[in-house]
Amino acid sequence: MTGNTTVENAAKAVEEKIEATRESLGGRMRERVGEVAGTVKAKANAIREKIRETDWEDVKTNVSAYVRDNPGKSLAIALGVGFVLGLLLRRRDD
Repeated sequence: MTGNTTVENAAKAVEEKIEATRESLGGRMRERVGEVAGTVKAKANAIREKIRETDWEDVKTNVSAYVRDNPGKSLAIALGVGFVLGLLLRRRDD
C-alpha cells in the first residue's frame, strides 16, 4: 500500500534527523537528546504499527456513515480543519 510506504519513509527521515541532531551536540546535551530520541522513536514505531494494523476500508465506511448521518457537523469539521491547515501551510511573505 502506498500509504504504508509514505509512513515508512517519513519515519525513517525523522529518525535520521534525530540522529544527525544528536551527533551535532556535545556532552550532557547529547545524552539528553539521545534519551528524547529513544522516546520519540518508540512512539513513532507504535504509531507506525497502529497505521499498519488499521483496516482502512472499515475507517472509510465509518466516516461515510458519519457524514451521511451528520452532514452539518461534517461540514463544520471540514471547514475547521481546512482553516487550520491553511494557517499552518500558508506561505509567509514577511
